[in-house]
Amino acid sequence: MEHRIEALMKLNYWLCGGLGFLWVLGIILLLFATNSFADDIVATTSNGSTVLLHDNGRWEYYQNNAKIRDVRPSAIPEDAKFQITIQYESVDKIKKDVRMMLEGELATEEEIRDSLRKVPKGGVVYFQVPTSQIKPGFTRELTYYIYDKGKKPIFSQTACDSEAKPTVESSKVSNLMVVPLYAKPKSKVLKAKVVSESAKQTLEFDIPVK
Repeated sequence: MEHRIEALMKLNYWLCGGLGFLWVLGIILLLFATNSFADDIVATTSNGSTVLLHDNGRWEYYQNNAKIRDVRPSAIPEDAKFQITIQYESVDKIKKDVRMMLEGELATEEEIRDSLRKVPKGGVVYFQVPTSQIKPGFTRELTYYIYDKGKKPIFSQTACDSEAKPTVESSKVSNLMVVPLYAKPKSKVLKAKVVSESAKQTLEFDIPVK
């Protein structure tokens, strides 16, 4: 990444002069923020030129290398993009719903307490998507991560969106992944991330749990 930044700075001075320096700083911040998964990055200089930044610090006009895939968001086909939301259900809400359901079924207090003991202590996280986004014959492989404190995820799993199941509340929304949290969260806000390698997209979420 350092080589790419240095190359972009030198390139912008060569093409546009010192006036484009502040624009370059914006691109530098963008490169760090997007955390591109590609080995080469497509960028646009302040004079409108499209260039290809190589990991080793070299650059070339993008038009000179048609074999490199354009990783700019505007180049991603609409059907390759994905929109995901996250729902969190606290342990207290789950217990309340379980008790209400079992009382409606005339379960004994002992049966109710036995069921409540099985409720995940940290609640449940739902990764959801509009059901209309799941298209037969176009399967996306997504990797899901959840973080508590620290950089190591407390949950990670890869699955295809074709495995999604419609929610009980509405057939228009499907659960891509349902994650029980068996340990009580240490932080007030969990972090979550969904990565699609094929679409070169990463979605990040904050999950308030307290």
